[in-house]
Amino acid sequence: MVKLEITKKIIMRLFWVTVLFLGMLYIAASQHISLGMSYQKVLFNENHICNVASDIDVKQIEKEVRRELALASEDKLPIDYRMEINQAQDLFEPLITEDELEGVLKEYLTAAIVNDGLKSYTLEIEGYAATFASLEEVKKLFDGVKASVDEKSDFAPVIKMQDGHVKGMLTASLEQVEPSVWESNIIPEEKIGDGISAGVTASLMNSLEYVMANPYRDTYQTGILDIDFIESIDIYESFAAEEELADVETELIEVTKEKETNKIYVVQRGDSLSLIAYENDTTVASIMALNGFKDMNQIIRIEDELIIAVPEPDLMLRVKKGEVYEEDYRAEATIILNDDWYTTKEVVHYEGTVGHRERNDVVTIENGIEVKREMIHENIMVVSEPAVIERGTIIPPTYIKPINGGRKTSNYGWRWGRLHKGVDWGIPTGTKIFASSAGTVVRADYNGAYGLCVLISHPDGRMTRYAHCSKLLVSAGQSVKQGETIALSGNTGRSTGPHLHFEIIINGSAVDPLKYIN
Repeated sequence: MVKLEITKKIIMRLFWVTVLFLGMLYIAASQHISLGMSYQKVLFNENHICNVASDIDVKQIEKEVRRELALASEDKLPIDYRMEINQAQDLFEPLITEDELEGVLKEYLTAAIVNDGLKSYTLEIEGYAATFASLEEVKKLFDGVKASVDEKSDFAPVIKMQDGHVKGMLTASLEQVEPSVWESNIIPEEKIGDGISAGVTASLMNSLEYVMANPYRDTYQTGILDIDFIESIDIYESFAAEEELADVETELIEVTKEKETNKIYVVQRGDSLSLIAYENDTTVASIMALNGFKDMNQIIRIEDELIIAVPEPDLMLRVKKGEVYEEDYRAEATIILNDDWYTTKEVVHYEGTVGHRERNDVVTIENGIEVKREMIHENIMVVSEPAVIERGTIIPPTYIKPINGGRKTSNYGWRWGRLHKGVDWGIPTGTKIFASSAGTVVRADYNGAYGLCVLISHPDGRMTRYAHCSKLLVSAGQSVKQGETIALSGNTGRSTGPHLHFEIIINGSAVDPLKYIN
């Protein structure tokens, strides 16, 4: 009877633990609480007001709420506030939904409506905000940002209403300035026949001769082709006290200064902490601190989201420019496909020749770093004859580890004065051994020092050997699939304990198996 009562108590405890666990999963799935995943902290005027899941677009909801408030107002709506969004990764933090966030923002934005002060304009970029006395000052700031890449002032800032034409909400972009008549190659009629007509005529004749000699040049694109801001820019009409207005020169330094900005990095195949740090101009220590890692051996997996600190200014430029230069080049090779060869085999029948050309590229530069290059025109000076290459089409067999688990006890290489031709894994007797790749069993019998042994021939000409087995499950001449059980491990032959000795043989010689196992 006592045992029955104890059993009931255990069952009830397990039941409530399960209910609690499922409840936590439901809350997390409903975006009501964080269980260690990345989420966003929302700060309003430096006060923490709520947390939301990482997939919620807080800035977009903020804009929608502002539009709703603006449309409900008969006059222009000045709102004075600063909102920040920080990435975090803590346990058991309450999260609110999109609808709840909309309500919270509406409450705070309504409270931030300003009814007195000087008319001004607030410039807001993600992570940055400043209020200026006029739109001319905002344009002056933009002019300063682009000055280093637009020396001829071919582009000018344009401020216009955002899509939807909501009162008091503006955005900015950079647009090319239309050239004047004289700056273009069109000569006004009144200039013809005056004192400079001879020089103009000579200039036009020289230009005509050049175009005729270089017909491809009229399609070339050179110099700065386009400049624009990378970040989304919002400008709001507002009211502010005089002492709250920003100084253009001071803000120009601030908005172009590189500062660490937290961003989400999605782990790609082949990534490591050191590689991620190197490619993003940060440190492993910084990544570890931001993500709560205890040491450098922290396991990261493909599609994991990491918080990284990237040095960037608040406002960055995307520049497209045309470049013309000469280079040696090779024409794309002519490929002959051979359906009887593996893809790893190719034969060069003709090396081809090196050519020379002039090329016109459009280069995209973001924050001073080249991110894209595309050739749009070329002028071949010396033709390159393409190489001729014959290449196989058959995907070669793959090789897998022939057991699950096991402890590696010996590598391929010299041991005890002679070559150890394979790799050894210590495993209990009776462990299943799998075919590393599909093929045909050449022999399956007792083979001297190898003990009970299986030898398999594979379609790519390679062979694999599995030695010291306790039992063989295949016979000579039998076809096997990759991963099929062919034997059980043991301690037969010359062996110091239960283990599997595994070899890969190419052209009659044993090679290091670990270099070929996927």
